Amino acid sequence: MLDIPGGRVHEALLISKAMKTRPFHTVIPDGASCASACASIVFIAGKYRTMESFGRFGQHSCSVSGVPDPECNEVLSQHAVSNGVSHGSVAAFVTYTDPSDMIWFSREDIDGWGISHYPGSEASGFEKSEPRVWRALTGKVPPAQSAWRLDLWKNGWRAFNRPSSDAERELQLNQFCVEHIPGTLFLAIEIHGPSEVIADVALRVVLLTDAFSLETSDPMIWQEDELVTMVAIPIPNQKVLSWLTEVSQYEFRIDTKAPYDPIGATGYLSGSRENLIFAANNCDYRRDN
Repeated sequence: MLDIPGGRVHEALLISKAMKTRPFHTVIPDGASCASACASIVFIAGKYRTMESFGRFGQHSCSVSGVPDPECNEVLSQHAVSNGVSHGSVAAFVTYTDPSDMIWFSREDIDGWGISHYPGSEASGFEKSEPRVWRALTGKVPPAQSAWRLDLWKNGWRAFNRPSSDAERELQLNQFCVEHIPGTLFLAIEIHGPSEVIADVALRVVLLTDAFSLETSDPMIWQEDELVTMVAIPIPNQKVLSWLTEVSQYEFRIDTKAPYDPIGATGYLSGSRENLIFAANNCDYRRDN
């Protein structure tokens, strides 16, 4: 867990070297800031590196006595390449951001520039994704991948897929479980907007798969944070094994009142079973239990 305003490049590189002895997962928590050498070196040195929704990742130029140091900036960029991050995703920002200034990235920014790397990416065949880079170069965003990845979820883990864009939270699907509700999985979609508005227009939630179907007119709806509402349907015990091992295609849909269009997403599970099963075995738990 990182919450560091900066530091010396040489010492940060020594930390990075030490981190190669084991697969660290570096995380910038909600409300935390990881900047300068913390961001450009220590965070990037993690085999897996993720930021929670309201963390901050900051980059700026190396300096000697307050003067930008191009050689040091190139060291940062080459360090990024050695850890699977594109040269430009660091060089473009450390080169043109003055040492006295800081450019701050959101979670969507570090996902979009290919700086983050989620657990489960290799297991599901998720390929390196840099939609912000492609948009800057071509004006277009590449299509989202169907692979599910893993992310920390409260006191456990969740599997997630982003059907609209690899880097965007809107319409993200989450599969998770809760330890004190054994045998049940939950599938939830993230929608930008207040929960009371979404609850007012939602008529029912439907999950259609090539193995079974579920629907409810009383979905679980809650405000996850100030930006996002979660709408969830439980997958009951008798359907869990089928979901994890048999289902290939699915449609998750929220039917809404007129004049609103239905909200939903379609996708595939077959290449992501290892991550789905991992999330099903590593539920959120209550610390006071």
